[in-house]
Parts: sequence; C-alpha cells; structure tokens
Amino acid sequence: MIATLGLGLAAYIAVLAAGDIYLILVHVFEAKRRLARERLELGQLSREPDQQPLICIQLPVHNEATMVARAIDAACGLDWPKDRLEIQVLDDASTDETPRLAAERIAAWSAQGSRISLHSRVDRSDYKAGLLREGLQLTTANYIAVFDVDYWPEPGIIGDVMGILLADSRTAFVQARLDYRNRQHNWLTRAQAVELDTLIAYEHAARNWAGIPMTFSGTCAVWRRAAIEDAGGWSGRSLTEDLDLSLRALAQGWRSRFLATVSVAGELPESFAVLSAQRLRWGAGTAQQFRHWPGTLHRHLAWHQSLVFFLLSQFHATVRVLLVVLAGCVAWSAVSSDPGAGLLLAALCGVLAFIVGAKTIGALLALRIVGGKLTLRSVVDIGLMWCLQLSLIPIACKAAWHSLLPGQREFRRTPKKG
Repeated sequence: MIATLGLGLAAYIAVLAAGDIYLILVHVFEAKRRLARERLELGQLSREPDQQPLICIQLPVHNEATMVARAIDAACGLDWPKDRLEIQVLDDASTDETPRLAAERIAAWSAQGSRISLHSRVDRSDYKAGLLREGLQLTTANYIAVFDVDYWPEPGIIGDVMGILLADSRTAFVQARLDYRNRQHNWLTRAQAVELDTLIAYEHAARNWAGIPMTFSGTCAVWRRAAIEDAGGWSGRSLTEDLDLSLRALAQGWRSRFLATVSVAGELPESFAVLSAQRLRWGAGTAQQFRHWPGTLHRHLAWHQSLVFFLLSQFHATVRVLLVVLAGCVAWSAVSSDPGAGLLLAALCGVLAFIVGAKTIGALLALRIVGGKLTLRSVVDIGLMWCLQLSLIPIACKAAWHSLLPGQREFRRTPKKG
C-alpha cells in the first residue's frame, strides 16, 4: 500500500516538474529572438511629452533607517518630468529613526522642486498590502511604480518601462528584472543569486515569451491603476500580496510584461536566520494563495498555457513537502520490508535527478540572460544553490503548516543592511 502511494506521488511530482521541459524549449528556441526584439522595442520608444503621464512612485518602508535616504535619492533622481512624478514614502509604523531620516531627505528634495511626501500610519493592518492601498488613495496618478527600499533604480528605467506599458492598454504591469548588488558577498548570497536568477531570468522570461502568466515580483514594476482597481485593489488576505493581486488581475483578462534586459539591483539576505524568515513568509503566502485561486484566470489562456501555468504554480508551492513525504514512504517501506521498497527508492532517485537536471539547465540558461559566463566559479555557485535548496526543506514544511492555520500570520519584513 505504501509503495503504491509512493509511486503515485513520484509520478505526480514528475508531472509537476515537466513544466520545466516546456520552459527550456522556449529558451532554446526563442531567447535570442525575443531579447533582440526587446532591445529594439526599447530603442524605438517615444520620448515625446504627451507620452509622459503622471506617475506615482511608492516606497513602502518599515524600520529601514539604513536604507531610506538612499532609496529616496534614487526615486527623486528618476529621469521623468518633476511635475509628472509624485513620490510617496509610505511608513508602516516604524519604531526606529526611519521617519525622521525620511523627513530630512524629503525636505531637501522638496526644496529642489520634487513632489515627494511622507505618509505614516500607526497600525500595520494588512501590512504591506494595506500600506500600498492607503497610498493609492492619496494619489490621482494612473500609473503606480512600486520599489522596495533596497532596490535603487537607475534614472532611465521609468522611461523604458512606461514606454512598454503605454504601448498596450491591456497590460496590467511591466516588471523589470531583479538583480543583486551583494550577490558575491558570501556563499549564501551567491547561492541565492543563482536560485533567484533561475526563477526570474529563466522561468519568468520564458513564461512571458510563451504567453504564460507571469506574476509581480513585489518590487521594481509599474502598474496601471485601472488594473489594480479592476482586480479589487491590494489585499492582505495572504502574506504574498504581490502574487495575490497579480492572479486577480490576470483573471480579469489583463496581461503582464517582463523586461529581461532592464534590471534593478537590490539586496539579498546575508545570514541564514534572515533568509529563513523571508522564505517562511514567501512559502506560507504562496500556499495560502491556493485557497483563493481564481479559476477564471484559465479562461484567458490556451490549454497548454493553462496547463504549464498550473504545473509550475503547484511545483513551487508543494514540491519540497511532497519530496519529504515521498522520502518518508521510502523509509517506511524499507523498515517494513515491503517488496516494493527498491522500486520506490528508484522512483525517488529518478524524480530528484529529473528536478535537479531541469533546474540546473534553467540556471545555465539564466546565466546567459544576466550576462554571466560559464566558469568554474559559476558551476560552484550552482552547486551552492542545491545545498541551499536542501537546507530550506524544513522551512518549506513549516511554511506549509503555517498556511493551514486559521487567522492572519504576521508579515515580517526582511531586514536590510544597506
């Protein structure tokens, strides 16, 4: 019985992982052409005044004393007419020097003509989602850019992103590629950089090229206000407010766009304790989202796009937990001298080899997108990524358990060093 259950589970995991085969094929056959087309689009963007509408930049902060001044400087330095650029520093009940430091930088930039304001609240209801929702009510702008405090955009990014967004009235948001300033700080940041490059530069890029929904990364994107409102606005019902809003907008027929050649650098956690807290929130929030899965989203997709999207979503939410259960089935079969124990062990090894092989190819394809080269160090970094994946298995299981508990979990922002 256990062997039968385990073999069925192994087959299910293999089916979920099969979504990567599709992504790999998209990269192999489409990447060169798509990247060239994206560069051509960006090079031909109109810079006429009538293509520069009012944009609101939202900087959500909570106890970010080491970062807030630099984030404000980056936002105020964006290459967009000052009378059409509104900047909101949204303070989520900080208890350190963040509000004072923000007020000082705001005063300095206001004196130079920037439209920038500080909005502070005393409670953290709905956490980041509630903060962004309040900020939206304070602006009349039809375009909303969100930047986390550790992501410092280059001046020209708004022109690039807005040009793409304005070209299609049904695009909900345009997402820039996330990069990392401290990717070489230690082994942990090197491993994370490879892992997240694989998710973003490999998976998100291939999804976007193939017409498979790609979700908002929580930062470094410009949203169309109409899409936010059509989707019902920001919600704090899960810990991943970015995924939640993305899915609701996509379910309304809106599209998303990813720019692989436009990047913004941020900061990765440099200690395992900080990383664990971040991944616990990400994992629990992703699993929570399946309670509110919008079935209407699939009506806007071709059958193969819908299938791949479902497989990838299930894979990210459940694969670590499913592998732990499968390993438990193998152990139980071995202890109970089940005749199917050997076959079950082979199934587990086969599934692991399939996942490792597919994701390693994905990491190599991502390396090309981010401008890296295949060297001994990059191979070592991919190995570190797999060590990191093993170490995060207990966190993933804990996150799955938290997602099943009633009530709202606390949103713990990832502390930044600056």
